[in-house]
Amino acid sequence: MDYCITGLGNVGGEYDLTPHNVGFMVCDEIASYFKFTLNLKHQFRGYYGKFTLGENSIFILKPATYVNLSGGSVANFVHFYKINLANLIVVHDDIDLPLGSMKIKFGSSSGGHRGVESIIEHLSSKKFIQIKVGVGRSGSPRNYVLSKFDRKSLSIIEGAVKRAKDACIDIVQNGLTHAMNAYNKKIGEDDEKF
Repeated sequence: MDYCITGLGNVGGEYDLTPHNVGFMVCDEIASYFKFTLNLKHQFRGYYGKFTLGENSIFILKPATYVNLSGGSVANFVHFYKINLANLIVVHDDIDLPLGSMKIKFGSSSGGHRGVESIIEHLSSKKFIQIKVGVGRSGSPRNYVLSKFDRKSLSIIEGAVKRAKDACIDIVQNGLTHAMNAYNKKIGEDDEKF
């Protein structure tokens, strides 16, 4: 079965380690963990890679179109590879979730995230998986999501990025319901801290 994991973010060093680039961080974590590289593919307007997990082929896509215009790249990729939308996993930041928390949803609205709005618009559907990584908020949302994490926040986010990577693997190996039961927990519900 084919899956596509798409992480949202902005291309350019000035956007590295900012809340809006958490999706990119998860894609990079997956690539590092499974030891493959993501290369720019102009055809898809994004950085692309592929690996296998058991009998499943998993495509990774980091749209290079800026967050708010991600939909064109994602739709092009999904249509080219004929990915079932139920096997599309979109990883992105969420300012309405506490820093370091995570929520897996299926068929959810954009929650005001313009990158997700763009994907829904281009696919004419919201019947895909979202992994929302909590980045919290401070001051102006627009300024906050484009500002670098401070050292303490970055440490928390790095843990969340690893959990999001694990959640992606869990979805592929064990199914969406299993992953939602395992990862949609509030801080303090188990011994692990986000």
